[in-house]
Amino acid sequence: MPRRPEVEDSFLTKDIPQKKFTKGIGAIGDVPGFFEVKESSQPPNIEVYSYNEQECIKKLFSSVQEAADHVQQHRALTSWINIEGYGSTTFLKQLQERFELHNLTLEDIVYTSQRPKVEDYDSHLFIISRMLYFTNNTLVNEQIGFFIFENVVITIQESYEDCLQPVRERIVGARGRIRQRNAYYLSYALMDAIIDNFFPMIEQIHGRLEKLEEAIMVNPKQEHLNEITKTKKEIIQIRKVILAERDKIAELMRSDYAEKDTKLSLFLRDAYDHCIQIIELIEGEKEIAYSLMDVYMSTVSNKTNDVMKFLTVLSAIFIPLTFIAGVYGMNFAERDHKGNILPLNMPELYSPYGYLATWGVMLLMVVGLVVFFKRRKWL
Repeated sequence: MPRRPEVEDSFLTKDIPQKKFTKGIGAIGDVPGFFEVKESSQPPNIEVYSYNEQECIKKLFSSVQEAADHVQQHRALTSWINIEGYGSTTFLKQLQERFELHNLTLEDIVYTSQRPKVEDYDSHLFIISRMLYFTNNTLVNEQIGFFIFENVVITIQESYEDCLQPVRERIVGARGRIRQRNAYYLSYALMDAIIDNFFPMIEQIHGRLEKLEEAIMVNPKQEHLNEITKTKKEIIQIRKVILAERDKIAELMRSDYAEKDTKLSLFLRDAYDHCIQIIELIEGEKEIAYSLMDVYMSTVSNKTNDVMKFLTVLSAIFIPLTFIAGVYGMNFAERDHKGNILPLNMPELYSPYGYLATWGVMLLMVVGLVVFFKRRKWL
């Protein structure tokens, strides 16, 4: 039977909303390797360090072509091209053409939710790391991409801020062995700086949790609960990243990367040990954060119980007083409508000392109840 597309198509698509799902920047189903920079991306800053054991040249450039020409002129030196800000799609395409980068790597660069990983291409090694640091008490989780060539390392990050300043200072000040080593050691040094930056972050989180614990024990407030929840989310985020970084370092230890420089495998093993140490520390902070939530709930519950206890004792004191006041507030008449005395209609109401006597009884009851509660340690 021949197909009737006009009927079937209209039936299949009738009243079905068409949705466009996206993955980061590109849409689901895009051509592999497609990349497009967001319009809100920051203009690129290109910082180049070219060095060997005797000299170090630091320059800032405004274009990929200028930076590439500089590196070409100093190809005998090890060069680090640090690009901060993606700029535009055109800028990345210029970078791609000049250094022969694969489309898939630039897609990973632009799609900033990548997990730390290692990919080996013919002319270079491509690595993704995640840089975590605190800015104004807010955790920043930034992606940084590495393109590692024989004597050039290119790093690309989305924003201007990072945690790589110690490496810059080591290069400029010729501190340590970094000026004596090649581009592979430089890439290790950068990744190691990213990993080491986890330690001050964990220390900051630990100090924050200690202050929260002291404040909660004194007077728990809603903002303390909000801060605990925020810290728990940060701890989970840090834990997720450092686990991926550990796996990435382990993969580098098993790959040919470790053979590119003398004793590089030894340094990678040290970085791996740091990852393990960070994981243990963050697990401890995670337990503290969860226990702190329990402390908060227990403290709030205890304070509520204290309030309820006080209100219960107060009610127990005033219930008999309310009973007496209610009984003597009924205002029975002394005589009936014929003028006869009614002796059983609350004679206390008509006694000259009835008011004072009632107050005396009520005060004695209050004192007696307070003494009783004190002896039972309810007050």
